[in-house]
Amino acid sequence: MRYSLEKYKGRSTRHDCPRCRLRVFTRYVDHKLNKYLSDHVGRCNRVEKCAYHFTPKMYFEQNGYMVDDSDLFVPRVKPISKPPSCIDRKLLFASLSQYHKNNFAVGLSRYFPQALVIEVLQKYYVGTAKGNKTIFWQVNRLGQVRTGKVMQYNAATLKRVGYINWVHHIVKQKDFNLKQVFFGAHLLADESTPVAIAEGEKNAIFGALYYPQYNWIAVGSIEMLNLQKLNALKAYQVTLFPDKGKAFKKWSTIAHKASFDVSVNSILEDTNLNEGDDIADLVIAIKKDRYKRSPEAIVDAFVAKNKNLKGLMDKFGLVINAG
Repeated sequence: MRYSLEKYKGRSTRHDCPRCRLRVFTRYVDHKLNKYLSDHVGRCNRVEKCAYHFTPKMYFEQNGYMVDDSDLFVPRVKPISKPPSCIDRKLLFASLSQYHKNNFAVGLSRYFPQALVIEVLQKYYVGTAKGNKTIFWQVNRLGQVRTGKVMQYNAATLKRVGYINWVHHIVKQKDFNLKQVFFGAHLLADESTPVAIAEGEKNAIFGALYYPQYNWIAVGSIEMLNLQKLNALKAYQVTLFPDKGKAFKKWSTIAHKASFDVSVNSILEDTNLNEGDDIADLVIAIKKDRYKRSPEAIVDAFVAKNKNLKGLMDKFGLVINAG
C-alpha cells in the first residue's frame, strides 16, 4: 500500500493528536515519496478516549482529489462537475425525537433544563440514532441535507466514545458525492445574528445553550478552518471560539489574515483549564461550581447519607432556606 500508518520506532514516531493533544498520534506515511501527509492525517492510539482517525482517503477527498486504478491520487478533472449528493429530509426529521434514548441529550439535561435542551437540539438539527447515538446533521442554507455525522457519547461524562460514522454510509446510498458544509450552516440564512465558530459539534451545542446570542456553527476540528472558509462568511459578524492553547494561536493567525474583521474569543485562555480544553469543558466547570455552592448540593449531600430524607422532604414539602 502506498499509504499506511507509520510503524512504531520510538517516541519520535508518535505525535500530538489534533483532538486530545496528547503525544499518542500515529501519522500516515506516503511510501512513494517517503514523507508524511498533512499533520492532521493519522490515528490517535487512545481509541476509547479520543478515537480521532483521519484517513488519506478523507484527506484527498476533502481537497478535491480522487483515487485511480494505479492507487495514485490525481487531481479531479475539472469538467466533471457532479453535483453534491443529498439525503432525504424525512430521515432528518424522523430523528429529531427520542431524546431520552440519546446519550448526548441525556448528558446535557444534567446541566440545562430538558425543555431547553430539546429546543436547541431540534433547532440545530441534532438527531437520535440507534444505540443511543447522536446524529449531527449537516444542512446547507437551502435546507439540503448533505450528510449526518453519527457519534456515541458517555451520558455521564459527555465524552465521545468509539468511532465516527456517517449517515450516507449507514444508509448505503449509491454513488454518493459527499460535499460537507458547516454543522449549523442552515442557520446562516439569517445574516442579522452574529455567528460563533467552534471546532466540534458538541462545543457548538454547548455554546448555543450558554451563549444563545450567537448562531453557532462547527467546522469539525482545528485543521478544518481555513482562510477560504472564513472569508466565505464576510457577510456576517464572526467570532471564533477555539479550544485553549494551540488552536487559539492557529485560529488567531487565520483570523488576522481574513478579508474582514474577525474576533477571536479568549475566554478559555484566561482560565486555569488544561491545554486543549474547550467551551464544553468551560461550561461544565461553571455549572459544577455553581452547583457546589447551591442549596441543592446541601440536600444531595444529606440524601447521600440518608436516602429516606428525600422522601420526607417531598412528603412534607420541606425546602432549604438559601439565606
